[in-house]
Order: sequence, then C-alpha cells, then structure tokens
Amino acid sequence: MIMDKSNLKPGHLRRIKSLALLNDEQLAAFLNYVEVVTCGFSETLFREGQRGDSMFLILEGQMRVYTEQKSGEVLFLRMLDAGDAFGEVALLNQAARSASVEAVRESVLIKITSASLQKLVSEQPAVASRFLLHLAKTVGRQLGDLTKKLRAKLDQPDMLSFLQ
Repeated sequence: MIMDKSNLKPGHLRRIKSLALLNDEQLAAFLNYVEVVTCGFSETLFREGQRGDSMFLILEGQMRVYTEQKSGEVLFLRMLDAGDAFGEVALLNQAARSASVEAVRESVLIKITSASLQKLVSEQPAVASRFLLHLAKTVGRQLGDLTKKLRAKLDQPDMLSFLQ
C-alpha cells in the first residue's frame, strides 16, 4: 500500500478517472500540488455539514457516502472504489459537505485543496485545464443524474400530493 507521496509515480495515478486526460509528464507535475491521505477501516473522513475546500481521489480502497435524515436514519448514497473521486463541489466553491464519507476498507486518497488548485491553474495551466475539464463533465453528469431522479420522484402520485 502506498503511504506517502514520495512512493507515488505517474503510473499509480493512471487508475484515477479524473486524471485520465493527463500524460505522464502532466501527472508528475500534478503530484506537486496534492497530498496523500490514508483512512483506516471505518474511519470517517468528513461529516455532512462540515466546511470543505478539497476533493479526494481514491488511489486504493473503498469509501461509503451517506447522509443522515432528521429522524436519525442513515441514507446510503453510493460506494466509491479506487479510481473514483468525491468532494468536487467543495473544491470549487468551499461549500459545506453535502454528505459524510467513511472508509469501508483501509484507503489511500489523493487530496487536492482549493489553494493547491489555484496554484496549479497559475503554474501549470495545461494540466489544470485538463483536470478541470474532466471535473466539469463529472459534475454535469452528476447533476443530470440527480435531475432525472428528482423528476422520477415527482412523477410518483404520492409525491405530487404535497404540491396541491
């Protein structure tokens, strides 16, 4: 298991979908703007509502994304595996976290902060533009998926009753 950044090579980053558009030289440059974070089994990385300013890319392991209802019921949202990413909105606008994330297995994550992204944009614009293009496509796809789910819920007769 990779435990620190000095062990990382561009080839390790090839597993991460958000970095798929980068060549080896660009991946090596990207490494200068990130840090490696490890998360132990069942460890909570962050909780819903906490202020965020970073996104995480899963190098190894598995993470569970969930939210808690006002009733205290836990609502599972999705499981994320090596190659996946999360926290895109917080990276872009320093928003409160919309869900909680915990490790299902021991995990190795790559963290990029808002400040690091700004530095990447000014110092490595070609790398930043490719990374941000993928990020925009991902956020757009997620928004489209959520819109479809919301429409499907609103089309259910029991859900329409609150509109009358």
